[in-house]
Amino acid sequence: MDLDFQGIDELIAEIDNIEGLTNRTKDNALKNGAELLAERWNREVYSHGLARRTGNSQGAIAFKKEKGDYIVGATSIAFYLYMHEFGYWSVQAGRFIAPTPTGSRVYESNKNAILDTYVDTFRRELRML
Repeated sequence: MDLDFQGIDELIAEIDNIEGLTNRTKDNALKNGAELLAERWNREVYSHGLARRTGNSQGAIAFKKEKGDYIVGATSIAFYLYMHEFGYWSVQAGRFIAPTPTGSRVYESNKNAILDTYVDTFRRELRML
């Protein structure tokens, strides 16, 4: 990254440009990380002990931006993944069903890949490659 300026006004304008670039870059990095997590979760949803019955879970993980944050989670057709993640009381069985987490396991196993995505995005957008 080259900084080229003549006076104090141009220096202030360049700093404002860098700050704007950083916010945009941070947003792009978060978006790329959320996209990677959603893709990996869709692929690995049945790899951690969850039984495939309807097959709705695969492909039902999406991400969206809400109030400046990216949220990765199940869509309405796979609402039951939340219950499997944290456990639930089964009226039919008359007992608490222990959790079979998928999302937290996928996140933990792909944390380094998500961080690498952040770094790649920052390097690409700040032209550091």
